[in-house]
Amino acid sequence: MINIVNCVIRFNDKREITGIELKLKAIPEEKENEEKHHLVARASAAFYATTLFGDTGKSLRTTLNPRRNDVVDLRVSLKENELSLSDVARFVEAYQRELDEAPF
Repeated sequence: MINIVNCVIRFNDKREITGIELKLKAIPEEKENEEKHHLVARASAAFYATTLFGDTGKSLRTTLNPRRNDVVDLRVSLKENELSLSDVARFVEAYQRELDEAPF
């Protein structure tokens, strides 16, 4: 199981949302697996199951944190959009649901 432990929303000078940064942490049972790249694969697969990137996405970067092998950093840059904070909250909830329901 992977949980969202931190969420940062980036804004421009016009207070438009330009990016979202998430930190995802694996629970201790996941740490027992020596091959950590499956965490990145699970985070990416769950992200693409949501519609955020297709609607307003510009770029996505998903990386395993080099200092902590149980943390995945996910950064999404967004095109000009009309997203509100409640839209971002709905995305975060949907993304956590997808992470919970991932088959692998």
